[in-house]
Amino acid sequence: MARTHGQTARHRRLSAELKRMREEAGISSAEVAERMGWNQTKVNRLERGEWKRLKEDDLRRLTKLYGVNDPEKQEALVSMARQASAKGWWARYSDVLGSGAYVALESTTSGLRFYGGMLVPGLLQTQNYAKAIIHGYGVSDAAEIQRRLEARLLRQELLEQQDRSIHAVIDEAALRKDIGGRLTMSEQLIHLCLLNQKDNVTVRVLPDSVGAHPGLGGHFVILDFPHEQDEPVVFIDDAHNGLFLEEPEEIASYTMIYDSIRDLSLSVEESDAYMKKIIDQLME
Repeated sequence: MARTHGQTARHRRLSAELKRMREEAGISSAEVAERMGWNQTKVNRLERGEWKRLKEDDLRRLTKLYGVNDPEKQEALVSMARQASAKGWWARYSDVLGSGAYVALESTTSGLRFYGGMLVPGLLQTQNYAKAIIHGYGVSDAAEIQRRLEARLLRQELLEQQDRSIHAVIDEAALRKDIGGRLTMSEQLIHLCLLNQKDNVTVRVLPDSVGAHPGLGGHFVILDFPHEQDEPVVFIDDAHNGLFLEEPEEIASYTMIYDSIRDLSLSVEESDAYMKKIIDQLME
């Protein structure tokens, strides 16, 4: 699908969110134009993603007009607008996921497809497992650790939303890596098995026996969106920055990788049995 005026997925995400907020507030685009001192064409172009830069003051005025007074929500929208001109790259805005650009996008998805190479995906992590990883990143300040854990817990509310599908393929290497000790790993594996009991979540294990596979390049997530005009976005995370891939050929490539490793992985039932076997080994 051709991109509107060459704008990126980030423009469309923000524009779609602004339109949704306006409609939920019951305000017409003509009324927005009048109260903002704009012409209606500008409002329409804004909601179609046909813009290059959106002033922070204008965005904050719009959110107030639409009755959005939550500072965290406002900051997430402002962050998205600030970075929309940086085509193809999107740095994280905070070491706390609760107000970052990825989280703002994640919250609008209809589905998430994770591949975990050396780590269990963040959305599926237990608190103790996440805490051990944070320590591993060299964070020692107790207040910062607690803030990160609270943000992670807020993110995981997505798991309870039945209209959102969450699928994960996790390499056996991630499940056998000693993160936080045997008890922490056992707890994490039990948590993954419990997630498999949810109607909207699947966790599948990619066993070591498959050998080399297309996912060896590293972990990633494919974000799917509810609107037909919004194509998927690929996000590759690391300890400092996040890379968003949105070109059609990039999306097609990672979709092929995901489909390949999913086909190589164990079924949900086989994955549960495999993880329980690892749990038994950990508890010996």
